Order: sequence, then structure tokens, then C-alpha cells
Amino acid sequence: MSTLEKCYGSVIDRSGNNEGITIASLHETFGQHFMRKFLNKPFEDGDRIYTDKNARGLELRVQGKKASWILRYKKMTKTIAYAVVAGDKSESRIVTSAAEITALNSVLRTIIDRDPTLVDPFLAHYFAEHRPDKRDMLKALKDAEQAAAEAAAKASEKAVHDNAWTLQQAVDNFLEKRKRDGKKKAIKDTYAAEVRWVFAREEFAEVINAPITTLNSKIGEDIRDAFERNRGISPAKKAVSRLRAVLRYAYENHRGQSGLEGRDPWWLMLTTDTVIKARKRRPEIDGIAKALALAAYFLDHRLPGRVGVQHGVRDNVFAAFLWIILSGQRQQAGLQLKAANLTPYPGRENDGWFLAQWDEGVQKNGKRFALPVPPRMATALRYYVDKAKHTGSSGWAFPSEDGDDVHVSPSGVRGVLKRLAARDPLMKGKETAVDLLALNGVKYFSPHDLRRAITRTMDDAGIPGGASAVLAHTIEAGKQESDMSSEELAAWVRNRVAAITGDSYGDIQHLDLKSEAMLVWTDAVLDAWNHVRSEGIIVDQNGTLVASELFDPEEEKEAA
Repeated sequence: MSTLEKCYGSVIDRSGNNEGITIASLHETFGQHFMRKFLNKPFEDGDRIYTDKNARGLELRVQGKKASWILRYKKMTKTIAYAVVAGDKSESRIVTSAAEITALNSVLRTIIDRDPTLVDPFLAHYFAEHRPDKRDMLKALKDAEQAAAEAAAKASEKAVHDNAWTLQQAVDNFLEKRKRDGKKKAIKDTYAAEVRWVFAREEFAEVINAPITTLNSKIGEDIRDAFERNRGISPAKKAVSRLRAVLRYAYENHRGQSGLEGRDPWWLMLTTDTVIKARKRRPEIDGIAKALALAAYFLDHRLPGRVGVQHGVRDNVFAAFLWIILSGQRQQAGLQLKAANLTPYPGRENDGWFLAQWDEGVQKNGKRFALPVPPRMATALRYYVDKAKHTGSSGWAFPSEDGDDVHVSPSGVRGVLKRLAARDPLMKGKETAVDLLALNGVKYFSPHDLRRAITRTMDDAGIPGGASAVLAHTIEAGKQESDMSSEELAAWVRNRVAAITGDSYGDIQHLDLKSEAMLVWTDAVLDAWNHVRSEGIIVDQNGTLVASELFDPEEEKEAA
């Protein structure tokens, strides 16, 4: 029998392992006298367990070269600190004061009674201060409670995010519900297409599949600023408006389902402080013709400063570009022309006329729309559409190369002029960039600016009302159609500049007026195009002048 057994008369198993190792259990009063004696030779008597005669559930367990303070309370056995750890100077949880360890034992028992999950964070905060005289149990408890509250809040917030709609789901819901019949303000197809366009931009890429509960004011402001920086003031305003509309609809109609219940409606305060200045760009017919000539030339040539790509402009994009120029339609609606809706004009088919028609909801005013296509315009379009025809059978009049179910995009058409002016992302700001429009004396313009040129052309031709008819503006007659004879109405429309309002004067197509206006406009552009063809264009920085390799409708007509 060992000396310890002779003194204390008991040997028990407190190891908790499966090997049945037994160590001595000794009863002491944990005071400073005991601690001085123990710390003088902590490991000389081998493995053993000391229990305090006064502090319930507190043990000093010696095993190997480590003396651990153990708390045993309510089925919990927890190492709370160390008296000695031989050879390890990095251990911070060292308690050599009997007063400190008994106080710590008492506090921990109270914490276990209240919330056992606070034990570990309490100990972590308490021993974060290595110096014993700086340790503060009250502060450690407060810090542990705060950390636990924050963790619980994060867990709750995560659960909210996990069950919330993504931004894409909110967009899809908005478009689906708002387009249904019977809604107070059902949205039009053109508006829906614009919403899809906005949220498909790269500025939304990082958040489109994120829960809407993770969005906040800063994210909204960053997206707004990125749109303004990358695309301009108008797209930025649209981004803000469409984001607000989608989130407002989810908040007002699906607050619980979307996860927005109780959330701060921050989007209501998201605004833009920039003003869109009225554009005064009005391209000349000669400049439009030169742009056509340049674009047609670079169908088969590489643009200056480019490498790799053999064709500066793709055939299908040029066909769409020509269509927008000659038709004068807004790009978004104009490019949504279905192939089946471009047909011979009944009664005029023998003269080569065609008729383009759009269903309700495509044009900006939401009404159906018809546009006569004169013979020369039809011939030129047919030439380039056939040249651009890709494999497959698209339902669109101007299909994209990306697939049969996709038409050429507005950005593709705008990109023609940007490339010619070296304003596209690939060349903008580079030393090798060549502004071909400027070299040919053409001021930069956008496809939308063509509508001002059409208006002026109609004014010069004495039919100002023709521009409104062609451009799908509302023509407000000022009195009921029934009060006018057909001759009076035709004369009034022919000489009246349209007031573009939200009111509607019926579904008047005015095809005769449109035909007259389209002849004036397309003849002016095609004549100027042929003139440029004979004069030549500058195609590089060296000022190389080439005869424009243009299709000539008149020559094609004679050949036929």
C-alpha cells in the first residue's frame, strides 16, 4: 500500500476512460498554505485527485505533467483552468490562487444554473487577460452574454436570409403578377422587357441571386453609381426606379412570403440627384449616310486598331442597324418586329410595298402599330437580311446569332456607332483608337437621335404630322373624329405637329400619311447613301479614301 493510501485510505477511479485506471482521491482545504505546498512539488507524488472540503464540485486533478482545475456540477465535468502545466509557457489559463479558483468555481456554478452555453464564452473572455490581477469576472460575464446575444441574432438573421426570396425571385414575381389581367395597373410588355434588361446587367450580377434581406442602402447606392459610371444618367435612373418598384411590390404584397416582414424599407429613400440634360444632337442626312457607308465597308474589313476579328460589323447587326435608321423606330420596339409581321402591303404588293406591324404592348404607347415600307427600303433590307441569314428558323425579323429565339439587341445596334467612333469598351481611351466618324466629318449621334432628323425632314417637306405618325407618337386631334370628315382629318393630321401626351385619340393608323412620310425619309437617306458611295469615305488614320462598297437599290432594281 502506498504512502497516500496509508494516509487517506481510499483509491478510486475518476479517470472516465475505459481502461479502469485508478488514481488516489485526496481531501484538502484549498487555501494558500495548501497551494504553496502543492506548487513546490506538484508532480512528485504521481497522479492523484484533490477535492476541496469547502468548495463543492471543485477538483485539482494531477495527471502526468499537468495539474488541472476541474468543475463537476449537474452532469457537467469541465476543465476550467490549470494550476501547473510543465514545459508549456503558452498556456494562459493558469490559476495559482486558491481564492481565485474557489470564486471562479462559485461563479461558474451560477452560470450553469442559468445558461450552460455561457460557460465556454465566459472562460474565453475571462482568460483573455493573461495577468491574474487584471482579470474581471463581471466583465467576462457581460462580454459572454453580449457575444451569445450576437450569435443568436446572427443565427436568427441567417434563418431569415435562408427563407427569403432572392432578388431574381422578387423580379420574377413582380413581372408575373403585374402582367396578369385584372391588375389595377398591369404593366406592358415593353416595360417588362426593360425591367428584365436592367436586372440582367453586370451591375446587379453580385446580388441578383442573393436574398433580398441582405440588400441595404449602400448596396443600392453602389449599384446606382456603377450604372451612372458605366452606362450613363438615364440607365442609372432606370436602375433605381426598377429596383424600387420590385422591392416595393414585394414589401406591399408579399411581406411575409418574401422575408421583408419587419425590415427597413430602405429602397424608398434610394434616389438619384442627377438631371438628364435635353439632347440637342440632330444628325444631318449626309452624316447618317456616311455612317451607313462606313458600317457597310467594315462588314468585310477589320476596324482600325483591332486584332483578331476580321469583320468590324456583323451582317445581322448591320441589317438591324439599317432597319432602325430607315424605319425611325425606337430600338427596343423596332427590333421586336416578328418575321411573320413583315408582309406585302395589301393592294400595293405589286409595287413592292411591304407593311410592318407590331402587336399591342410592344410600342411605348402600348397600342398596335403599322408602318409602311417603301419599295427601295424593302429591297435594301432584303439584300442585307438575306446576307445575314443564319442557320435555323427564327421568328424574329432581325434574329441574333445567339439563337433563333433572340433578336438583335438595342445595345448591338448602338454598338455599331460606338465602334465607328472608337467609343466601345475595347477601344475607348486607347492610343490606337480611331474615330472614323470624326475623320469623315460626322458628329457622333445615337440611333435615338435619328428621330429628330426625321422630324426636321418632315418639317422641310411640309408634312410635320408625318413625323408623329411614323414615330408612333399620339396624335391629338382636339375634337372627336366623328366631327371631322375623312378629308378634314387627313388634312389636319398632315399639317399638325403632334402633341406627345398620355391621352389617346383611338387607334388611328393613318397609313396614307405614313406612306408619304416614309417615302420622303427613306428616299432622302438612300439618295445620300448613293451619293457617299460615289464620293468615297476615309477608312483609317492615314486618310485612305475608298469608294464605298455599298449596295445600290437602283442598280439591284435594274439588274432584276
